[in-house]
Parts: sequence; C-alpha cells; structure tokens
Amino acid sequence: MRYLLCVGVLALVSCASRETPAPADNTPFDQRLAQFASLQNSGQYDALRSHFTKTALIQSPVTSNLASPERYLRALAAEPFTLSFGKTETIYAFPGRAMTHSQVTASAPRRFNLNERVAVDWRLEDGYWRIARITYANWPPIIGTWKRSGLRQEGSIELRILPGGTYVVYTAEDYSAPAFRGQYRLEGNKIFLADTSAWEAKQFQSGEGSYIFLRTPTGVTFRKVDEANTWRAERFEGAWNASYY
Repeated sequence: MRYLLCVGVLALVSCASRETPAPADNTPFDQRLAQFASLQNSGQYDALRSHFTKTALIQSPVTSNLASPERYLRALAAEPFTLSFGKTETIYAFPGRAMTHSQVTASAPRRFNLNERVAVDWRLEDGYWRIARITYANWPPIIGTWKRSGLRQEGSIELRILPGGTYVVYTAEDYSAPAFRGQYRLEGNKIFLADTSAWEAKQFQSGEGSYIFLRTPTGVTFRKVDEANTWRAERFEGAWNASYY
C-alpha cells in the first residue's frame, strides 16, 4: 500500500512538472531589439541565432528576399552591416505572439545607408520572445535578388535590386566584384535602369533601359519597353527566379 502511495505521489509530481508553463519573458521589445543590434554590430553571429524562432524569415539589405536565419547569418558574414532600432511601438500583443514597428538605420560603408520602417513579428518560444519575421513594409516588390541562366553561354546572371535606388549585376557566378553597378527609379510597375560603372571599362554603357516588371510565385518577369544598353537588351527580358545566396 505504501509502495502504491509513493508511486501515485511521484506521478502527480511528474504531471505537475510537465504542466508548469515556462516562465514568460518580460524583457521589453525595444530592449530585445537593442540586444539584437548589439550582437550583430559586434559580429557575434552565433549568439544572434538565439533571437530567432526555428522557422524565422528575415528580410534585410543583404537578404532582400525573405531568408532563413542560417541564410541571413551567412549573408551577414559575407556582407556585414550595422543596425540601430528606434521609436519601437507595439502594434499588438497576445499570449504567445506580438508585432512591433520600429524605425531602423542600416548602414555599410560605401554600400548603403538606409533609414526605414521595419515590422517585426514575435513568437513566444521556449519561454522567450523570439523574432519570427522581419519585413520592410515600404520596400517595393521589385526589391530582391533575381537570377537566370546566361543566354549567351556565359554562366548565370544575378541581379540584385537594392533598397535606396541602386542595383548590382554579377555574372558567371563570380561574386568577387559586381560586373555592373547602376541606379534605378520606379514608376508604378515600370523600372528604369542605368549603369553607373562596369568592372570591365569597355563594357560600360550609360544608356537607360525601361522594363515592365511582374512578380511571380517564383521570381519576377521583365518585359522590355525601351533599351539603349545592348548588353541588357540581349539578356534582361523574360523570367528570373528568386535567388537565396
């Protein structure tokens, strides 16, 4: 009888232990974002992982297409940039999930200096508030990294349309330096492109081109309207796939 009583007590203790909820994380969201920025800015990328949920998706200047934490951290290691968050406001907060909006400054010397509005979705995971999704609400849908096979047996072409009105083009899977750099402007779903420099000077053409763009489930399609750059004229029109580098 005493044995059965002990077994019953142990079972109740075990059940109580299993049913005890994990302690809630009461760190304010603005402080968590400040911690996140501090880790990124100091290059502590391994520690940065703990701020993401297991299935998080991150949009950023180096992952303009939504990317997993591992893809984000790889891109960040290759092209580091600094962050600072301010004016964080909580849009909603429910048990287990929340959303905040912040003003974020993202900068990298000679590459970009952005001041944008960012939305962060939060999830309570293992007792801690973690980032489930980061998105830049004001970025147009053409922002992203797009890739296609070269049409002249020259390997792949990768077009990165960046926030802030600039783009870069990589060719033949050579990422040591962009083959072309340029500036763009938008009018609705029309994009105007103009190269500002080329890795090989003899390939530089300053003429402007314009294309209608259409986002698709897998990437983007360009339809040529007018093009003064012969290199782009032979390669840009058609379907491009989203690229996750």
